[in-house]
Amino acid sequence: MRLLWAAAFSAVALVGCASHPSPQQTMVDDRHLVYTQMYKAYKEAEDEYLNLLFNIERMPEEEELWMMKRDRMLELSQLKELMLTARGELDEAMRLWEMHLLDIQADVKQSKMKQYSPNFEGDAAKRTSPGQLLPGEIQKK
Repeated sequence: MRLLWAAAFSAVALVGCASHPSPQQTMVDDRHLVYTQMYKAYKEAEDEYLNLLFNIERMPEEEELWMMKRDRMLELSQLKELMLTARGELDEAMRLWEMHLLDIQADVKQSKMKQYSPNFEGDAAKRTSPGQLLPGEIQKK
């Protein structure tokens, strides 16, 4: 359980150190870090639990091992829930980041499109005002 709190604290501490261009990307990086820490903590607890099962198999009469097994099972279920929650938060952060990137792409596309006047037709639609000369036009006198 101490490992779990240490992992969560280290993830929060690293949030302030990251400098990325967008808050959405920072959120994804932070959620990914939290998820990987939770996954590592779960795998370590699972390995300890399997080791404990092996010891119980060798010494089934030891009551202390059975109590440790119950505690490890509880810890594993808590870590599993935390890991799944962290994964859900990571998925949500990635979805928000993708939406942000799509908004940026739409803004770039919008800025590249030339705004034509709906009051004119053909080449004249490129004019922003009635008296504007287009490239290649000569003013008639």
